[in-house]
Amino acid sequence: MGKKLLIVNTYANLWSTGRIAAEIGEIAVKHGWQCYFAYASESNLCSCEEIRINKSVISYIIHTYLFSRILNLKGFGSWIETKLFIRKIKKIAPDIIHLHNIHQNFLNLPLLFSFLKKAGIPVIWTLHDCWAVTGGCTHFVYNKCENWKTGCYRCPRCGNSDTGGELKGVFRTMPWVLRKKEAYITSVPNLTFVTVSEWLSGVVRSSVVGSVPVQVISNGVDCTRFYPHTDIQAIKQKYGCGNRFMIVGVSSHWSASKGLYDYYKLRELLPADQFVIVLVGITSEQKNNIPDGIIGIERTENLDELALIYSAADVVTSLSYQETFGLTIVEGFACGTPAVVYDNTALPELIDSDTGLVVETGNMERLAEAIRQVCKTGKSFYSQACREVAQTRYDKFCQYEKYVELYEQALVSKKV
Repeated sequence: MGKKLLIVNTYANLWSTGRIAAEIGEIAVKHGWQCYFAYASESNLCSCEEIRINKSVISYIIHTYLFSRILNLKGFGSWIETKLFIRKIKKIAPDIIHLHNIHQNFLNLPLLFSFLKKAGIPVIWTLHDCWAVTGGCTHFVYNKCENWKTGCYRCPRCGNSDTGGELKGVFRTMPWVLRKKEAYITSVPNLTFVTVSEWLSGVVRSSVVGSVPVQVISNGVDCTRFYPHTDIQAIKQKYGCGNRFMIVGVSSHWSASKGLYDYYKLRELLPADQFVIVLVGITSEQKNNIPDGIIGIERTENLDELALIYSAADVVTSLSYQETFGLTIVEGFACGTPAVVYDNTALPELIDSDTGLVVETGNMERLAEAIRQVCKTGKSFYSQACREVAQTRYDKFCQYEKYVELYEQALVSKKV
């Protein structure tokens, strides 16, 4: 029987982190590992044996509304669920535990990390956002906050819905939460962080948990699913794009920090008879309020249609104010489409002169100019280089093989 791997994430083989986690498990299985996938919300069948972390209605209400939304104590409820989950971990007896997103009100941090500290099992924790290093928020750049470095005092997001405030509670418990996180995380002797970008690696090293070892493994893209399609007229006709230059943005949750309103401003700077903006991942409510000249497509897990949209696009964009990686840009590359992105966080790491342009964050005139420049140069100028970057730097099989190597290294260097 092969070595045992336990993956933990909110979703199993759904949405970006769920798919990434499942694909890593798939690669591990091919290397002879026996893989288990523990999840809390939704699942789409994958090659791992799935374990549902059940949440009762009462527990969900208590953790989500009392602990998370009122007390700002996300990760401090769900005692019973976590105790039951720990029993399952003991029964499985995994050789490696691989954490991904664990901050969706389904696990109790004190219980989980107390167990991990005593168990001595090597733990890999892939960070897809900044939650592990803050007192509660997943991102901080949009609010120009540096308080996470010194204790999360005077949080600009607490209770402020206008700033995309995840932290809506009436109690400012963030400093206490961050101190507890520091104590729990640094107590696990065989823990290694994996960040998905150099930028996020720098954030971790500057944080209160900076003593934990960090490696960088970029997210991967399935280049057999995302590739340049030539039959793009049907998709352009379906969404009414005509023969205009097609500017695409993709997000699972559109908001101000994701650049939604910057696209509204951009619409005013590009002639509507020459350019069309297509935003994928829009909610039905947002779709009803979207300005004329912007086409909204609701959130989809249909990767084949998404690949067609990327292939039909002349430019894939990210106007986000905070990204830990930028997977949609790489998916666009795999489909042969160049990118224009803002010059913040991890986004510039993805771009060179052969694959697109980087512009100053929020500089709408420069943004419109860059898009016109890429369209004038022509997609064909960039396509081969974009595809090669996706295949050589971000192919999922190459990237996720690195995790299997990391598992083996963690077993060898395990502290007793």
